[in-house]
Amino acid sequence: MHVAINHVISVHYNLRDDNNELLDTTYDTNKPLVYLHGRRQMISGFETAIARALVGDRLEFSVMPADGYGLRNINNTQRIPSKYLKHEGKLVVGKSIHVNTDQGVKPGTVIKVGKFNVDVDMNHPLAGQNLHFEVEIVDIRKASEQEIAHGHVHGDGGCSH
Repeated sequence: MHVAINHVISVHYNLRDDNNELLDTTYDTNKPLVYLHGRRQMISGFETAIARALVGDRLEFSVMPADGYGLRNINNTQRIPSKYLKHEGKLVVGKSIHVNTDQGVKPGTVIKVGKFNVDVDMNHPLAGQNLHFEVEIVDIRKASEQEIAHGHVHGDGGCSH
């Protein structure tokens, strides 16, 4: 069986930037990332690069910003009243936070903290970066009808919603 749309894919990976700095890994927890392929849960460049791979395959590839988290938009900032960010604790410049938007929860980075408002860079933290992956395909299985209908993988105990 190979990686295909509506298959549940388990992968281990290392993600590095252009300076070879490790940005993220699954090897530190020894728990692979599990996702439903072809349902936009992963960046398009990642899915394209591992399409048709088999269990046991080890792949190295790079994803440019256009197929990753996009280019940085210097105008993609929001001024948010501090009271709406109390759940984030103490706010300092550079802190990564989660912001509730009309399109769901989005990541942001604090760029200015005022008395009543906080300015937040709403670009994804990896926007504008080339992403270099080392990926190992750990498991592939066909998604259940329920997983396909819901658009995500269900855990061992089934759907929890």
